Amino acid sequence: MSHKKHIILIIAVLFFLSALIMLRQLISSAYFSCIIQDSFDYTSWAGQFIQALKEGIIYPRWLPLNFWGYGSPAFILYPPLAFYLVSFFDIFTHSVITAMNITKFVALFLSGVGMFFLIKEFYSEKIALLTAAFYVIFPYNIFQFYFVGTFASTVSYMWFSPIVLFTYRYIKHGSYINIAYAGLCYGGLILTHLINAYMFTFVLLSFVIFMSITRKRPENLFAIPIILVIGFLISAAYILPVLHDKRFFNLGFFIKDFVLDFHNFFIIPDMTTKFAEGHAWRAYYNVFVSYAFFFSVFIVVSLIQTMKLRRVKEMESIYRINKFFTGIAIFSIFLMFGISTVIWETVPFFKYIQFPNRWLNVAAFAVVFLSAIMFWTVVTVYKTKQSRGIFITLLFLMCLLLDFKYVVSSCVFKKEKFETHQASNWNYEHLPIWVNIEKISKNIKQEKLLISEGEGRTKTMKWNSAERVIEITAQTPLTLRVRTFNFPGWNAYIDTVRTEIRTEEGTGAMLVAIPEGNHTLLMKFEDTPIGYYSKIISSVSFFIMVILVLIPKKTNRTSITGI
Repeated sequence: MSHKKHIILIIAVLFFLSALIMLRQLISSAYFSCIIQDSFDYTSWAGQFIQALKEGIIYPRWLPLNFWGYGSPAFILYPPLAFYLVSFFDIFTHSVITAMNITKFVALFLSGVGMFFLIKEFYSEKIALLTAAFYVIFPYNIFQFYFVGTFASTVSYMWFSPIVLFTYRYIKHGSYINIAYAGLCYGGLILTHLINAYMFTFVLLSFVIFMSITRKRPENLFAIPIILVIGFLISAAYILPVLHDKRFFNLGFFIKDFVLDFHNFFIIPDMTTKFAEGHAWRAYYNVFVSYAFFFSVFIVVSLIQTMKLRRVKEMESIYRINKFFTGIAIFSIFLMFGISTVIWETVPFFKYIQFPNRWLNVAAFAVVFLSAIMFWTVVTVYKTKQSRGIFITLLFLMCLLLDFKYVVSSCVFKKEKFETHQASNWNYEHLPIWVNIEKISKNIKQEKLLISEGEGRTKTMKWNSAERVIEITAQTPLTLRVRTFNFPGWNAYIDTVRTEIRTEEGTGAMLVAIPEGNHTLLMKFEDTPIGYYSKIISSVSFFIMVILVLIPKKTNRTSITGI
């Protein structure tokens, strides 16, 4: 069998294994999560995102159903890539929830493939396959995919391995194409889940610094700004509006609310008694503690095996990389203890991570990488295939049994349950900062249009995600109240002439002055200058990266094929 066919066969094995683990979700029209708010949030956002795409909006930012029909610019704050994937699969499934489940399956599969190619840089293909398969069935990951992992967060796992892989290849070979790949993947991570991207940035920075120091090649430090710049350029359409418009959002909600304060989610001290019965942190606290303990034991075992390699020259690269991932795993677990509070309170934006247990996602990635030394040791120490087979089979069976427990006992929300919850109304961080939530009418049947001053009639001709067309007959000059939050990007045109939009105090609803006579009012949520130019930056940057990837220099093509 040719090497290419052998690689394809390995990928097929990982595909089958991922499909086996995610089978219940793939054949179900229900959403899997133990957190009801997240279930309603992400299914609602996905449905509104798809509807906006169908209306011809290339990059939907405004979700019209949120907050009892007032809407919200949710996708200014939230990255869109996972929802583009859902939209793609929805073309074939015609079911938002099914498309979301397929997206999670694809993410798990690609996570395994990425791990295979990363491990293959240091070990044999056999060890790489075992480690990748271990990552696919790793119980903590399945716990995330079926229970507590938020939708976009689990999808973002697929970017971890490629970022490290291409960064390492650049450091090892110096080929510009690899740093372009690393930047593209980093941009993809930002566009998938901003918090995971922020956390993994520390992994990326420390990896480059560590490799530069241990290899005594300080010039490799230039990889840091290049990767970061490429990633930010690729994701500019999302990240620049976030940075520019964040002052308009109620972001204080992240740190003022008790249930979002990171101080309450450390393993030690245990604050679970302060939460209501049935709260996810209280219900799964022992699970997180168990995994933190298991990871710690695993780190010690792998470290012992790694230290045995320090004098073996042929294993120098493995010894070096394992030391790095050991440090990452230890640091990630350390951040789950109250003793790390000084880091949470002093490092910029760290408090917005909110939940220390999110660092277990990084720890799990590092621990699985370290598991490769365990598989290598088994293959090396156990001389007979039978002995090796027994150890590996027992390990995989234990993982699969725990996975099976998660799969069959997972919380399920069926499609019918969502039909009465078409929008999420509790993401207060998505509210414009000038809105007082207490003054908003919660009656979704209330009229979308109201003449608050003057006399006249209105007729709604179109009420789409980001566009409203209203025919108005005004007997006197009047003020029209539109049941939509005013936010930068909303523009009003009376008979094609742009007019001012005022904001109703408290509710944040839009107020438009209409002159006497018959008029057509057009209201559109359009790109602000920062939104428009950020799209251009992303498009041009992506085009340049595609050119670099498709037409690499001959020297670079040679170095890549020689890997």
